[in-house]
Amino acid sequence: MAEFAQLGILNQGTTNLVGNGVGKKVARCVEEIHSDTPEDEKELIKFLINFCDMCDDYIIEDEKIGIKIDKCRYCPKQIGEAEIPGSACPIPSMLVAMLNELNGKKYKINLWDENRLIIKENGYCWFKIK
Repeated sequence: MAEFAQLGILNQGTTNLVGNGVGKKVARCVEEIHSDTPEDEKELIKFLINFCDMCDDYIIEDEKIGIKIDKCRYCPKQIGEAEIPGSACPIPSMLVAMLNELNGKKYKINLWDENRLIIKENGYCWFKIK
């Protein structure tokens, strides 16, 4: 992702493409390694966040997921120091891809007002999956 930032093409769109591809591959690995993944949607999301070591602190509220900004291990801006406008979070697209592969349902990312994928509030990056 740092290479994308250096080329000037890192944005939420490119990150979604990368996250989707990585999420599908990770889901296949999960299926091979774990035959006992949680069936409950919320528990599966928790399992995937922990399995992928995404962060140490998160909140799941219905369709909203909050990732504690200073505990996130995937943020290209926080960790990778990418200097770009807007968001470039791979977590929502990774989770959607993994959930679709493992759960068989059709999940998607829902946008906030003004077509934003991520909103920052109270030290968390929030996104919606339905």
